[in-house]
Amino acid sequence: MSRASALVAACYLPAVTGLRLAISASVLLSTALPGCIALKVDQDEISTEVQKLRAEVQVQQQAAQRNDALADELEGKLEEVEALLRRNQADLGLRVEGLETDVQDLRGEAENAGYTASAVRQELMESRQAIDERLVALEEKLNEATNIPEGKKDLLAEAERLFAKRSYKQSRRLFRTYESRYPDDSQVALVRFKIGQTYFSERDYKSSLGEFYRVIEDSPGSDILPDALYYSGLAFAKIGQCKNAIAYFDHLRQKKTKAPQHYKDKAAEQIKILESDKGELCVDDPTPAAAAKKSRRKG
Repeated sequence: MSRASALVAACYLPAVTGLRLAISASVLLSTALPGCIALKVDQDEISTEVQKLRAEVQVQQQAAQRNDALADELEGKLEEVEALLRRNQADLGLRVEGLETDVQDLRGEAENAGYTASAVRQELMESRQAIDERLVALEEKLNEATNIPEGKKDLLAEAERLFAKRSYKQSRRLFRTYESRYPDDSQVALVRFKIGQTYFSERDYKSSLGEFYRVIEDSPGSDILPDALYYSGLAFAKIGQCKNAIAYFDHLRQKKTKAPQHYKDKAAEQIKILESDKGELCVDDPTPAAAAKKSRRKG
């Protein structure tokens, strides 16, 4: 080795500690004049440059470490966010299901409320209709109660009209009004019989018998007598007094009674029915057939 080379090597060996510094020194030597010897100034510059490079390397290493730490931290945060999102999605799914259930319940309640409201409306309509009908009926009754015809013909016609409508109480009231206004009128027997018919139509047979009896006792020569006799027989049969019923029917079919033939025939039919009764119709006065049946039971 030449002296110059040895000197150059001696100048630079203490400063070189690594490959990076050797490369930097080579670059610096290549720029110097051939065969020159490095001065202390050059050594200081090289040392300074080396220190800068070390500092930069250290800074870069620290930055890399920080970046790695940030990356790890970011990765952790991302995992937390993903976990949170998954939990939120699960919670949201549950909430959505809960909301759907609530909505269905509300829809069901709304439908039920609608049905209930419809039923209430229908009930109100029916109630209103019923009330209107009752008001009309009350108005009719009020008019009937306050509007009593004055003339005999009109009064009797109105009583007959109400009887045909089955307004038996109102009809009976007008018939009694006629009877009280015109007690000596030729139509009184007919009016009394009509009063008895109103009771008979209401199945108040005992009250009807009282009115029919008045006709039979007070108006024996009236044309309405056969009607009173026949309905008296029917009324007695209705209450189970068959012997009395047969007596009235038998009186009706006799020749001395001036009754139309159809009444006589009906009376005979009724007597036949009652005499063949076996206890289903007659209760207090048993007929021979009923008595015989009773006797057979005892035997």
